[in-house]
Amino acid sequence: MKTIKLKIMNSIDLDYELRTYNSVVHFAYNRFHDDSSVKEKDVRSQVNQLFKGKLNSWLLQCAIKDGKSIQERNESKKVIFGGKSLYKRYLRKLIDKEEFNKQRQLPISSQGEMLRKGNRMFDFHFDNQSLVFKVSKKKHVDIKLGNIHRNLQKELNKLNELCYDKKATISIKLNNDYIWITYDEKLLCNPVKFNELKDNRILGLDLNPNYIGLSVIEFDKEDNFQVLYKQVFDLKKITDKNASKNKRQYEIIKICHTINSLINYWKCKKLSIEDLNIKSSDKGQGKNFNRLCNNVWDRTLVSNKLLILSNIYGYGLVKVNPVYSSFIGNLVYCDSETPDMVAASIEIARRSYKKYEKNWFYPIFDIDCLDEQWKQTLTGVKDWKNAFLKIKNSKVKYRVLLNDIVQNAVFSKFNRKSKVIVYSFA
Repeated sequence: MKTIKLKIMNSIDLDYELRTYNSVVHFAYNRFHDDSSVKEKDVRSQVNQLFKGKLNSWLLQCAIKDGKSIQERNESKKVIFGGKSLYKRYLRKLIDKEEFNKQRQLPISSQGEMLRKGNRMFDFHFDNQSLVFKVSKKKHVDIKLGNIHRNLQKELNKLNELCYDKKATISIKLNNDYIWITYDEKLLCNPVKFNELKDNRILGLDLNPNYIGLSVIEFDKEDNFQVLYKQVFDLKKITDKNASKNKRQYEIIKICHTINSLINYWKCKKLSIEDLNIKSSDKGQGKNFNRLCNNVWDRTLVSNKLLILSNIYGYGLVKVNPVYSSFIGNLVYCDSETPDMVAASIEIARRSYKKYEKNWFYPIFDIDCLDEQWKQTLTGVKDWKNAFLKIKNSKVKYRVLLNDIVQNAVFSKFNRKSKVIVYSFA
């Protein structure tokens, strides 16, 4: 087992929890010391009667185990919590009672559980150098970490994902100033790479504030491709003005793990996303659209999380220039079962297959391959850029909206708790 100690960078207040936790540890230790034959369940019954409602039941149980382990390590002598030196300083009145009690406090301890994503009392966000201590239903404490060097950060990122997949545990000790993280470093040495990934399969993503379009495509030897799978994540309920930021980010991280699972299911060697570098500005489409693009859109969170997952599970993350991807996608790939964001994801996936090959970036412009509705409009046009400008100036709508074809989805799922709607298309 490996234990690392990190300084808590933000100010937190766990004074009440620390006092209560230490009271339980002292109480349990005294019961075990007075009668070494007493059973843990009997002490637990007494603790529940005295401290019920004062501290989370799991922390009470951890405190009892701490008290028992202290007694087992010191069977032949009485333990002075804080040590003799501190106790003598208190007797000599070199420190007051408040300082004495503070210095002899043990940190709160929470044992790890594999089936509770590492630890039931904590939500881990090591990729963001933070975690959340769920003291109770009403009290959640955000903890910011610091001084994490590069190699340790990679290790914690991998540990974070193993916990999410219920393959590792993390035991935590903390006070108001420091946190101790204990885990089995041997688990991090075992390869968790996805097996038998296919070089000719790519999962593409089109990222938007309210939707994430997804498609899986497969190329043949002649560089032609077919679409194997199409899906849309509808995020409108979690990007609403009244929606919680923490809720939105939590659901987006879950979506990233769902995408990761789809890559393994379809055995895709590459994940293709847009190389977005959008600055905050007035988009000219109203305050609500500006709010979505400038303040709500978590595109950096998505790309960073997917990059971490790709490094852990061994597939490639390719970023491509998204210019005209939505326009080309709608004109070439859209139909009654392929909405706008999915069509764009198909084009993004296609571009990544041979990203650095000359003349691959745009598909061949062939007006005969387009639907009849575009042939007359684009007469005389010879490339995608001019086609886009001509249709834009004509003010003809080219996007196939999700709401117009949602009834054609072969599968839709709405979870009231997550508030994310998932549509799958044939």
